[in-house]
Amino acid sequence: MSTNKLSTAITPRRQVAAVVLAAALLGVVVAPNVYAATNETTDTVAVVEIEGPVNSALADDVESELAAIRGNDSVGAVVLKIDTPGGAPVASERMYKAVQRTSQGMPVIASVQAMSASGGYYAMAPADDIYVLPTSQVGSIGLNAPAPRTTPPVSGPSGPDKAGGNEIQGWAEQQTLADTFVDAMMAERGEEFQMPREQVAQADVYLGTEAVQNGFADEIGSLNEAIHEAATRAELGDYRVDTRETGLDTGLPILLRTDSQVVAVYANDPGYADVKPMPSTYVHLEAVPHVDTVERFAGSDLGVDAGSDGTAGDAGADGPANDTAASLNGGVSA
Repeated sequence: MSTNKLSTAITPRRQVAAVVLAAALLGVVVAPNVYAATNETTDTVAVVEIEGPVNSALADDVESELAAIRGNDSVGAVVLKIDTPGGAPVASERMYKAVQRTSQGMPVIASVQAMSASGGYYAMAPADDIYVLPTSQVGSIGLNAPAPRTTPPVSGPSGPDKAGGNEIQGWAEQQTLADTFVDAMMAERGEEFQMPREQVAQADVYLGTEAVQNGFADEIGSLNEAIHEAATRAELGDYRVDTRETGLDTGLPILLRTDSQVVAVYANDPGYADVKPMPSTYVHLEAVPHVDTVERFAGSDLGVDAGSDGTAGDAGADGPANDTAASLNGGVSA
């Protein structure tokens, strides 16, 4: 037989090569269909970040994000990444209702970073589990509000001047807000709390390790562990994580407290800020910086002379002492 002609016979080696090539080509065509068949519609864990003081703007964002999540078939579970000292009662309850509704349709796990206290704790209570770090702070179940005036005269509950001050009615409303908070917490976690209602209502704050022991939290774990738990509860195989930010573009306030009240400072314009009292709040008081006074002022009110090096000197007798660059342009004095 001539050795100058190439053999067309299929040797065992060629058979193997042909099979491998065919399998590779078939894989290119079939693989997307196989992936699509095994990739369930609920393959996403949504992480909703809730950070900063609780107010209506943050509640708007949280409600909107959770509503979108409930309407998205690709989301199988939710993790609330929380770091907040609390805030306004109405906003806290709105967030609580949104989390409660979401937890009725899918697993919801709360993951506390530095803090979730007062109104923040209220908002996350309907979660299936609360994960904390050992140094996280949770609790402060109660209402922060000024006590009623006890010296005469004290207004009655109603009357012709219903638009005027009414200490008795105000105190009753504050008590209703406080009872609403505690009632909701007992309904959500009454079986987990290792203490009676009266002690729960003392507004104490607990570190993560203690919170797991007394029922204010469920597990010590990181954000990633909370995400894994949420995916496990939703029986997800391969899943992706979709992080959703809330409240970052809505002008969240800075909270400050004086000896008599908590105020919210909204820095709307460079050099100026609006200061609004918060007469009743679900907030952990120790997490709010204390100042002696808070007042609004403009740069023209300060009487500040610049030094030769461009820095400000002492204020005049009628103006506050210089302490920050903001004082030169106008802002909030504390």
